Amino acid sequence: MKGAKPALQTRSQQTRDKLVAALERLLRDKAFENISVAEIAREAGVSVGAVYTRFENKDAFIPVLFELYKARLDDHKSEQYAEAQSDDDESLRGVLRRTLRVGAQFMAREAHLMRAAHLYAHTRPDLIGDGWEAISEAGRQSVGALYDHFASEITQSDRTIAVETLTYFLNTALIEAGLYPDLGPPAPRGLSLEALAEELADFAWGYLTAPRD
Repeated sequence: MKGAKPALQTRSQQTRDKLVAALERLLRDKAFENISVAEIAREAGVSVGAVYTRFENKDAFIPVLFELYKARLDDHKSEQYAEAQSDDDESLRGVLRRTLRVGAQFMAREAHLMRAAHLYAHTRPDLIGDGWEAISEAGRQSVGALYDHFASEITQSDRTIAVETLTYFLNTALIEAGLYPDLGPPAPRGLSLEALAEELADFAWGYLTAPRD
């Protein structure tokens, strides 16, 4: 892993885990770029030297955070499956609403990790590699599977256009509202992220099923 030094002893691994946990706590209140190595060390209760013993520099935390985010995302997929098993509404609209609702719940929980992963995947891909693209492609495939399953209800006959447009719309709208609420346009007043997700699901349903000439 780029910049992260191997933890060969149990104590070293424990210190490394403490540093990552400390950084995650700090990320709930501050952006990664505004957190110093000294703050990470202080939060973890170790010396600054202990940080540099295990990480070449602060950027070396990024791939570690990304791996942590991916692990949480895998857990989220299990959560989605469990939600699907308990939901009787298997209509296109129902599946869209459930999928986006659960996605919003995940984003609200993990925004601190997702924000760092998303930002650095775009600004410093050398730190992450093609990991974010793999996640994006998995999302695109999920939208494609949804299209195929409900093809008889969908009026947008060009599958490629439908999948690409829907993937872009859902990712952009939720990411902007969930990860960058202070930077983008104001989110609709009075709507939680979860409520917004369900409204966006209805937009998506309308796009897929609207009568066409």
